[in-house]
Amino acid sequence: MTTNQLQHYLHRRFGRFATRYPDLVRWLAERLSTEQFKGLPLTLLAGLLIINVLTLSEIAENLVNSEPMVQVDQGLTQWLFQARRTSVSRTFYVLTWLGSGYVTVSFTLLGSFVLYRQKKRRHILILWLLMAGVGLFVQVGKRTFIRQRPTLVAYYPETGYSFPSGHSATAMTLYGLLGYWLVRGRRRIRSRWLVGFSAVGLILLVGFSRIYLGVHFLSDVLGGYLLGACWLMVGIALTEWQRTNHLANET
Repeated sequence: MTTNQLQHYLHRRFGRFATRYPDLVRWLAERLSTEQFKGLPLTLLAGLLIINVLTLSEIAENLVNSEPMVQVDQGLTQWLFQARRTSVSRTFYVLTWLGSGYVTVSFTLLGSFVLYRQKKRRHILILWLLMAGVGLFVQVGKRTFIRQRPTLVAYYPETGYSFPSGHSATAMTLYGLLGYWLVRGRRRIRSRWLVGFSAVGLILLVGFSRIYLGVHFLSDVLGGYLLGACWLMVGIALTEWQRTNHLANET
């Protein structure tokens, strides 16, 4: 629905109120319009971003106040520790490296090279902005909450504080953004679903591996996912914004 159509609908629906506050009606119509990215798509992304921030704040508050989430964390960690198998642990040890700094930086460099060959230099800027942003916020979170890791059940030694999980946050941001770009570039529906499910599966495996290997609690991973999702939404918004601007300049 276009902006003008929405304005006419709002005038019919709200009558005197719409006549008395035409600027507000125009603003609402622009926010709900589907004819441009800064309308309904950007409104929905902003809403999801706010929900993510609020949820992340709630998890952080639960950690600080030692509410039931801590008991859930400890219970799940102990249960996975008792059910841990060597062969499975080795597999997850390999998978968890997909969220490490070495691997994610390598993928970022490789992605930048591919984007440069495709002449998508603005995408390179978006990619590095998100990686730098999520990395900075992870470190701020760790130094703010100073939460200790579950070292007694750890499959291998890890350094640094626990909340939020940097592996989970980085995986959500990097593989989520690359997956989004790949989905946008596919025409066949089957290819889009395959890429989408692969990206989601990879993100979930990285997060679960952190819990299974005993180097993070559940809430650490959830906090990392939410933080990474916030930056992923920023990346999607920037991508669509530059795409619509490019299309507008061409016309």
